Amino acid sequence: MLTLAVAMLCLPLSAAPQSPSVKDLLDRELAVLRLSQLADGSYGSRLDTANVVVAMALSPRSYRENDGPFVRLAVQFVLAESELESDAKADAAAAFALQCVNAQRYAKRIDTLRQRAGELAWDDYSRPDGEFGAIELLLQIKPEYGIGPRAALCARAAIKWSRRTLGTNAPTAATLASSHQAGIEFLLSNRGENGLWEMFGKPEPGLSALCARALLGSEDAEQRAAALPVLDFLLGLQQKDGSIHAGHLPVYVTSVAIMALSAGQRASDTEAIARASNFLRAVQADAGEGYSEDDRFFGGIGYGGDLRPDLSNLQYALQALRASGASEDDPAIQRALIFLERSQNRSESNPGSYQRIGTDEEVRAGNDGGGTYMPGDSPAGYVKMADGSLVARSYGSMTYALLKCYIFAGLEQDDPRVTAASDWVANHWTLEVNPGFDTLRDPRAGFQGLYYYYLSLAEALSLTAMDELVGADGRKHNWRAELVDKLSSLQQDDGSWVNHRAERWWEGNPVLCTAYALCALEAARR
Repeated sequence: MLTLAVAMLCLPLSAAPQSPSVKDLLDRELAVLRLSQLADGSYGSRLDTANVVVAMALSPRSYRENDGPFVRLAVQFVLAESELESDAKADAAAAFALQCVNAQRYAKRIDTLRQRAGELAWDDYSRPDGEFGAIELLLQIKPEYGIGPRAALCARAAIKWSRRTLGTNAPTAATLASSHQAGIEFLLSNRGENGLWEMFGKPEPGLSALCARALLGSEDAEQRAAALPVLDFLLGLQQKDGSIHAGHLPVYVTSVAIMALSAGQRASDTEAIARASNFLRAVQADAGEGYSEDDRFFGGIGYGGDLRPDLSNLQYALQALRASGASEDDPAIQRALIFLERSQNRSESNPGSYQRIGTDEEVRAGNDGGGTYMPGDSPAGYVKMADGSLVARSYGSMTYALLKCYIFAGLEQDDPRVTAASDWVANHWTLEVNPGFDTLRDPRAGFQGLYYYYLSLAEALSLTAMDELVGADGRKHNWRAELVDKLSSLQQDDGSWVNHRAERWWEGNPVLCTAYALCALEAARR
């Protein structure tokens, strides 16, 4: 998934001991509740099941029906049972649960249940009172509690937590500027004597290029000038074939080098940028490499060499081509559309099936509109369908990559492929985790590549006309404001960012995470 660090070691960083968070406590309780799901999809009564759905949907993980049967079958049970019985409290809980998972799809049913419950019951459920906050409510749960009281406390806590996180205003210039400046100062203080960023005592070109790109996003001339040694270093690494690298990850390093050199706006770099761009065109899986449009990976770009193309490398390559001045009509960008369609869970534009890598299992597209790592493959896992086939799970960072690439290729917002991807990110809006992973089975999974996710999100949404997203629960989210607020809250005292939750993909390195965060903040300013 995260291209820069696949071949690199993580730096060992340990997080300081912390008090339990809402996320930690809800993860624990939802894991217990999930094990209690019955064969009919319920968690007991209609009220208990609705409470579980609310807790899952409003938790920091933002679970939705397409995350698996633990939500989907529970929603189906709530819908079916609501036709058979009427009880004000259960009706209010059912209406609220449906609003949380998909307010638009269930609008008519929600209205019916709200009217049947009455506004008093609705208000009592949707606006829980009491002096206890979310953490205090979750800490009240005792090991001997059954499903009913456990689900009720989880739902109340999730509602309180979600309401506490609402109402973010537009990002103030002061907040963004302060956070950005502190991050820049951290990067500058962590350079080597040669003005480059190093790993194991040696300049690391991919990391240095990303840091230079972050510096070049500054409005301060002195900070921008600090990127110049990196640009000269990258030029010195250019190979005969136009690629820019030091022997590893040629596609990724060339891509981020093009972005940095293009941001530098030096006329003397034009020829080097053009040669590097032609290298990216040359490594695309197309007729020149013996691929036909019938081949699974046609149009994709991978790490380089004989490795399979993937959406992560492709998004960086296409972004580099556009940064170099290529138009949306560039043949390489248009060829990529075939690979993009095959990496989207949208069967109308992705009707084929694929063999799961390493097995004989059939993988076909689902219909949630999200993106996967490559056709028929997803590190977020698979969902087994009734016919025995598999659907590769969509997840956040690759769905934003997909959306970004569609825009690079000139697709309009009303194109069904773009609409499907946009709907997925809106329905799975969260800044707590990289959504789409089954975090009830592996609580750390959603934290992997979290800062890469933030950058993909910011870059994709900044290219759209969307200033706000309407989540599955019908609430509006000012993505810029919420992202700036989230990154500000995660920033360390020294100005850096680091992924203490999951160091995989080099995110235990504060220099990398800080560069990602700064580039995300810059995108949020657009």
